[in-house]
Amino acid sequence: MAYDKTDISRLNDSDMEAALAESPVLLLPIGAVESHGDHLPAGTDNILAARLVEELVKTIDGETPVLRLPVLPFGQVWSLAEAAGSFGVSNETVSNTIVEIAESAAGKGIRTVVVVNAHLGNAVAIRDAQRRLREKGIMLANFFYPGAGPVIEGVREKREAHASYMHACEIETSYVLHLAPDSVDMDKAIENYPEFPEDFATVAYRWTDFSKSPVLGDARAATAEKGEKILKAVLANMAKQIAVLYARQFDGSS
Repeated sequence: MAYDKTDISRLNDSDMEAALAESPVLLLPIGAVESHGDHLPAGTDNILAARLVEELVKTIDGETPVLRLPVLPFGQVWSLAEAAGSFGVSNETVSNTIVEIAESAAGKGIRTVVVVNAHLGNAVAIRDAQRRLREKGIMLANFFYPGAGPVIEGVREKREAHASYMHACEIETSYVLHLAPDSVDMDKAIENYPEFPEDFATVAYRWTDFSKSPVLGDARAATAEKGEKILKAVLANMAKQIAVLYARQFDGSS
């Protein structure tokens, strides 16, 4: 039976030994279990992380040696911790898990790891892991939809709810419509523009303090076509950066 030779969960020992001989870049998809309203499931970020990595492998198309791990399914979800669909872990747990996975990989000769992150709440933990691993000579890159910004501005029809956050909105729902349409119930998509507290930028708030819904923006405007256009650019960007990271393993760059 033919199977994807980049998928570590499908490889036997001989497959792994052959793959490791190429000094591959390790891909670690990471998401979260977090409320996304009624039109998207709580596992949205995990679905997106898994599908993004699958599509990334197709985009790379063998040009750069890569191996991919299963999705790390729990993230830091403090902002929506009190919402019905949220089940999270601490920043420390996320960071420690990433570090320990990367250290395990380093023991097999893999010293470049790419986190494909589909949950913004993991950013602090990933940055901590990057710094800790850098001290050990392990490169950890963090990809959170790189290159999406300009394309989003070109396809967006509805205004942002907040300049720094998007969640279960026109854009994220478009991603899911493109990558996993069976996971979306557009009949339940809503518009939600909560009033953010004046000191939101300087004081920690749970989103449930000021919004009845985890949706930030207008999910009704989402389309699969928007998602495809944005993610095509994102995937191309990621593939290009991975090729650079792979080459750096052999030229002594840090």
